[in-house]
Amino acid sequence: MKKIMVCCGSSMITSTMAINKLKQAMQDAGIGAKFIQCKFAEVQGKVKEERPDVIVPTGALKDTLTDDVPVVVGTCFVTGVGEKDTIEKIVEILKK
Repeated sequence: MKKIMVCCGSSMITSTMAINKLKQAMQDAGIGAKFIQCKFAEVQGKVKEERPDVIVPTGALKDTLTDDVPVVVGTCFVTGVGEKDTIEKIVEILKK
């Protein structure tokens, strides 16, 4: 089971949009995934606690918070532009 952390400013609207799209994409790719949803302010603590395989912020996230966990910016899940490429990057990371 892979862990995908999705974060945004308030841990509500944009991260929920991203998770809804990622759930279907992971199912289509045959990847079992657990989703962790949080605010940007909670990322550092959640990374230490959950040890996600990838972090998908829906906006800018400071590198110092991610503890070397791969980050794929998920702004496309809000804008609709570039979703396919972003999903491919996430799947590639999770299949390593």
